[in-house]
Amino acid sequence: MLRFSYTAFNPAGRQQKGQIDALDIADARRRLRADGLSVSELKAVRFGSEKPDAASAIRFGRAFNKTRFFADLSVLMNAGLGVDQALRAMQGAASRAGDRQTIGTIIERLSSGATPSVALSSLNGLPEDALALISSGEHSARLPHVMKIVAADLEKRDAQRKQLIDASVYPLFLLVMMFFAIGVVTFVLVPTLEPIFESSGRTPPFIVALLSSLRGALADPATLFAIFASIIFVATFAILRPSSVQAAFAVVLLKLPFLGRAISQSALARYLQSLSLLLDNAVPLPDALALSARCCPAISFREKLLSMRDVVISGKRLPEAFTASGLFPRGVVSLVAIGDEVNKLPTVLDNAAGVLRSDAQRLTDLLLALMTPAITIFLGILIGGLVVSVMTALLGINELSIQ
Repeated sequence: MLRFSYTAFNPAGRQQKGQIDALDIADARRRLRADGLSVSELKAVRFGSEKPDAASAIRFGRAFNKTRFFADLSVLMNAGLGVDQALRAMQGAASRAGDRQTIGTIIERLSSGATPSVALSSLNGLPEDALALISSGEHSARLPHVMKIVAADLEKRDAQRKQLIDASVYPLFLLVMMFFAIGVVTFVLVPTLEPIFESSGRTPPFIVALLSSLRGALADPATLFAIFASIIFVATFAILRPSSVQAAFAVVLLKLPFLGRAISQSALARYLQSLSLLLDNAVPLPDALALSARCCPAISFREKLLSMRDVVISGKRLPEAFTASGLFPRGVVSLVAIGDEVNKLPTVLDNAAGVLRSDAQRLTDLLLALMTPAITIFLGILIGGLVVSVMTALLGINELSIQ
């Protein structure tokens, strides 16, 4: 949830000022209109040092362990401490200056009148569904319990991320070794073989000629400048991440065979898991649908997922909204329909997320398993082809010298 300050006029024509918590500026405007107010000015509220410089934001975002933070916060709050008391205790116990400063920023925002969900939004990279859960805990007086759920969810995400990284280490190592081997052959072996063919007047084998051309191109300053400029360009886009580039890149990835399907199922699993957590903690269905859509990693899916909220608001059931989106498999839609009938949506959505996540993990494991032999075969063909072609040419030169 975000906080907005507003200036509006009530039905009697009197000016009224205040603040309101909402999902976004459109939601804030809608809530004010529902209260019979005519909005003349509406803007987001900023607390304390809301605008840190980019370098510090990146540094603290990387150094601060959000999973450990919420685990400690949930333990202290479930022991009976208030949010501010727990945060001050954690600030005093923090060993790193960066952690103390990050927690201090949250305490400062709380002291300025922000709710816990708004104050904790200063943490870089904290999912929106986690903030929505915290907001639901504020309204339902279950904040300590919700903090425990958020900590468990962040720990689960870290475990999934670690599992993917562990599975990718060996294929990535083979990729690095492949490029290293190609570099050794190109810059060490090929220059040794070239004089032999030049002195005999024989045409070098195709692979030798190809790698020789590659070495010449890489030795050209213009080529090196182009490569360096490309790296800077890609790195700049990776840091700034313009929305248009992100959307285009996401669309390309989703169209790739196998990989696109794995990404799609993983993104939809994240959406279903977020929706399950929010509904299980008394967040209204329209708000839960909007927040879960913004948490979906696949940017190209978000517009369709957000439209599901409008379908539900129009009076249709959730399974109909799932069907209208065209994103979910029939099995998932059937599960949602059953969960809606028996009033067990959170449990069913969590199970459906598990099914999609398992399918995505299976596809990912298959791709990673195929990557290892594919790299090995490619490298073997390259080196073997180079050896065979060079030896054939050398034998031909030897026959000519004997004649």
